[in-house]
Amino acid sequence: MCNKIQSKCLTSTLFGLAAVLLLTVAPARALTPVTACGQTLDVPGGKYILTVDLDCSGTLANGINITASSVFFHLAGHTISSTDCDPSKGIGGIVVSGGISGVRIDGGTVRGFNDGVVLYSSSSRMSGMTVTNACVFGIAVSGQNNRVDTSVVTLSGLDGIGIGAASGTYIVSNDISGNARVGVDISNFSNNNFVMNNIINSNGILDGEQGGVAIFNGTNNLVANNALNNNFNGIEIESPGNLVRGNTVNGSHTGIFITTVGSPSTVKYNTVLGSITDMSDDTCGVNTWRNNTFQTDLVAGVSDGGPGTGCIR
Repeated sequence: MCNKIQSKCLTSTLFGLAAVLLLTVAPARALTPVTACGQTLDVPGGKYILTVDLDCSGTLANGINITASSVFFHLAGHTISSTDCDPSKGIGGIVVSGGISGVRIDGGTVRGFNDGVVLYSSSSRMSGMTVTNACVFGIAVSGQNNRVDTSVVTLSGLDGIGIGAASGTYIVSNDISGNARVGVDISNFSNNNFVMNNIINSNGILDGEQGGVAIFNGTNNLVANNALNNNFNGIEIESPGNLVRGNTVNGSHTGIFITTVGSPSTVKYNTVLGSITDMSDDTCGVNTWRNNTFQTDLVAGVSDGGPGTGCIR
């Protein structure tokens, strides 16, 4: 009974509860420091933190390797960099192996290397990163159900984000700008991927081809609600069975186009203005164009009459 010495009884009770909790709740795993180029993060479920900037130039090797599932790697505002560029070798800033899952990467910068980040696992996520000046790909994604979000991917020597042999990939809410060929490239039999709510600007200008988003090979991919400005081309569909919906495209050579090998595909509810040609279709009548806002269009290289006429609507 706690009557005459209520406060002492309450204090004793709280201390008793605290002791029970200490005995029954496992302590949180400490963050393991990452301090050297070439370090391998190989403890399943391990939590790692980058504690210094790393300059890996001259090593011709990966910056950091992740080889275990459920690893969390926080860069804590630091940078991993390398001036090495040799496409004959595998040189990545952060390389996540295939055959693992549940990896998380966030909070820092990768500069240079052949590929900035290589994400070949499944059900993994990269967020809040800056990936810049990669020699080839800013981010290379393969595997199933991976996600790249809230990141900046810029100044890659080829493509900003390359999705290859992948499915269920989400590329969401990123700034993907100034990459030499394509902002987001979908290829190598990549199906059921999602490119949504991104800012995609000034891609393809250096090479004078491709541009914002290009679907080279894959079906059932969705490109939706992106803002694409001043890319060489806006959105290019070269594989059948894909959907482009609700995007805003400005200032391109061609805003949205479907090639012969990209048919049949669907383009609807997009706003495409200020391009030399807003919309283009190589095979009129095979594809679905609905509820788009535009001014100029071509079918097989000949004017389709603009809004309200022809097969592009």
